[in-house]
Amino acid sequence: MLILHLSDIHFKNGEAGSPMDQDHHVRTVLLRDLRQQCETIGATPDVVLVSGDIAYAGDADEYDFAQKWLEQVCETAGCDTSTIMVIPGNHDVQQTITKKHLVQAIHNDIKATADSKLLPGKLAQLLNDEDSRDWLYRSIENYNDFATQYFCDLLPPDRTTVERRFELNDGSTLCITGLNSAFVSSQNDKERSLYVDPSAQRITHEDGVTHVVMCHHPYNWLANGQQLEDHLNVVSKIQIFGHEHTNRVVLGRDWIRVAASAAHPDRREDGWEPGYNLLELSVDTESNKRTLDIKAHIRVWQNRPTQFVPKMDGAADHFSQSIALEAWTAPQTPSKSDNVAEASPVPDGTVIEEDASMTSLRTLSIRYFKLTFSKKLEIAGSLDLFEEADTKLPDHERFRRVLLRARERDLLDELKAAIDAATPAKLPEQEQ
Repeated sequence: MLILHLSDIHFKNGEAGSPMDQDHHVRTVLLRDLRQQCETIGATPDVVLVSGDIAYAGDADEYDFAQKWLEQVCETAGCDTSTIMVIPGNHDVQQTITKKHLVQAIHNDIKATADSKLLPGKLAQLLNDEDSRDWLYRSIENYNDFATQYFCDLLPPDRTTVERRFELNDGSTLCITGLNSAFVSSQNDKERSLYVDPSAQRITHEDGVTHVVMCHHPYNWLANGQQLEDHLNVVSKIQIFGHEHTNRVVLGRDWIRVAASAAHPDRREDGWEPGYNLLELSVDTESNKRTLDIKAHIRVWQNRPTQFVPKMDGAADHFSQSIALEAWTAPQTPSKSDNVAEASPVPDGTVIEEDASMTSLRTLSIRYFKLTFSKKLEIAGSLDLFEEADTKLPDHERFRRVLLRARERDLLDELKAAIDAATPAKLPEQEQ
């Protein structure tokens, strides 16, 4: 399995894509290097992870540009846009909202809980309260509008993390979980001032499952970072972070931790060094022992001449780690992945079974969200996919449920036909 990891892209409204876009060259060289690396490795990414700070100021136009660029990334790497998985960072937060007195009051209420034993209860209380959770998450509304097309939007209290599952080469499961460390982010951010919510503690041991966890802020930025680190060092074999714009690889006995360079760091930063990562994963079952073999290709920017080069581990152009896995034997009975999965048991899609139908839906979702608001409404109405309870939900959540219901009701062919009919035909010059 191959993971492409990007972070801290910081698309800035008014600059990205304009004649004054000084990062255009960096992005162009990144795409060329990515194509070459995938060819050298001999694989295309199974998942594209973006660990936050997609936008610069949480502006809707910044996400429009991000969507187009991520499509270029996938086209260059030879993978589908349905492989994209994102989480928010502090730059995905709209500061005009976090500056409001009520939001600051909720933030201060959390930060005043100095006793770490009381903190999980305080966070759970606020995320279960309709008014406080609405204000806590209102600052990432534009992020959610963007992330819904990838089924990576967040809606407390039931969906404060993102999860996807993939099959490894021995038939076992790789579970990737994205955490939200930005829901208390504001202009007042400093180390030890941010949080992840108690749902992170639900990541636990499962037979035949290897966990990867992605979080924008490293442990030292989180008030409950020590508890999170202690937990993830036990349950998560791969830990992925962004935010600090400095690439680091830490090899533990039972885990590997990768901190990303920024794809677009601020050029005023000391040691300005754009970068991205490719992680090769495979399970070795030699001698009846299972190990997770990891090759981390850390690609970093070089000046004069400008190009991406490998971060070296001694004489090696990648970092290697082999982590012992628990014994596991594939079940003899057919797995759910061999059949049509049961419908998601939770109306809001908190639990999503990954199967062929979900893969198709992910591809359709991106096309669906490109349609105008009125077209999306028209398709949902024509297939009778709206329910009365949807009227109180944000638009992105209403349409998310529409898509999941189409899958549950075996209407994906009808949904595809409706999207095809509503999609404007490309002009010849657009196809070239």
